Amino acid sequence: MNTSEILSRVPSEKRAQAETFLKHREAVSVPFLVRAMLFIGSLISASLLVGIADRLLAGIIPVLGRGVLFFGAGVLLAKTSAGLPPLRGAWRRQLGGLIGLAGQIILAFRLKDIPGVSVWMGVLAVAAISYPLFKNPFNRFLWCAAAASSLYAQVDWEWKWPLLAVALSAFCSFGAALWLFVKRKFNWYPLAYALIWWCAICAGETVFNKMCWYGLNPANAALAACVAVYAVFSHKGNWTRGPIALAAGAVVLSALLNWPTVLALILMYTGFTLRDRVLESLGTAGVVFGLFLFYFTLNAALSAKAALLMASGLILLAIRSVYAK
Repeated sequence: MNTSEILSRVPSEKRAQAETFLKHREAVSVPFLVRAMLFIGSLISASLLVGIADRLLAGIIPVLGRGVLFFGAGVLLAKTSAGLPPLRGAWRRQLGGLIGLAGQIILAFRLKDIPGVSVWMGVLAVAAISYPLFKNPFNRFLWCAAAASSLYAQVDWEWKWPLLAVALSAFCSFGAALWLFVKRKFNWYPLAYALIWWCAICAGETVFNKMCWYGLNPANAALAACVAVYAVFSHKGNWTRGPIALAAGAVVLSALLNWPTVLALILMYTGFTLRDRVLESLGTAGVVFGLFLFYFTLNAALSAKAALLMASGLILLAIRSVYAK
């Protein structure tokens, strides 16, 4: 039974998820050690091909043209690997991805040669164009995260957004990422992880600004996040003790802790609910990172910091006891 026959027996609402699973199974059908050896061979081959082609075409095609050429060659190799046997297909995908990556790097940093185009614009353009053409999740996440980092540098150094605007952008990006995770939009997971990366960058801004976050958190934004979580995970709109405890506890915590910690707690809860280990790990690391920021950016006495952390821990224990019943 081939892939099309299997997909024909899957309900239409679950067909996209089944197709993604089958593609992943096909991709990992080659043993890891063999894939690692193929990657080393592909890396050497791509380096030689790109180096020789770049040297030969240096006086004929401008740098941007060579970037477009490598970019197109990478897309073509990836496209033509679909019908090949697993071993040959994996090698061609890796070779195409590496050659395409060379083209992406050239385009991202040389588009600034065009009048009126900055580096961050080039990175953002490459990320937007590459996402539908390159199916590799790492490539997608790499360029989405690079676009987020370059955009944040523009926001911080050139546009000089106020901290409240940075926090609100983090809330919006977190909500979009949460929606993609909950709806199981597997093709958009790299973008969702990049949005989480944007939240982490925005949270790191508080390290360099000794600002009292106590009482300054946007409570309405935290409440909106809790309502979104409730709307997604509650059953048929019934107000049970679990969602009520979760929403009320998160709102109270938003008044005690900083917003990165509250978002990390929601992300951790989402990971446990969806049984997604990556989200669980990101949420757990985010809680530790958020508490670190909270402790070192809160302008308060040590006793006040200790009291707030103790109160937060008691609230979490209360939520756990109510939610578990």
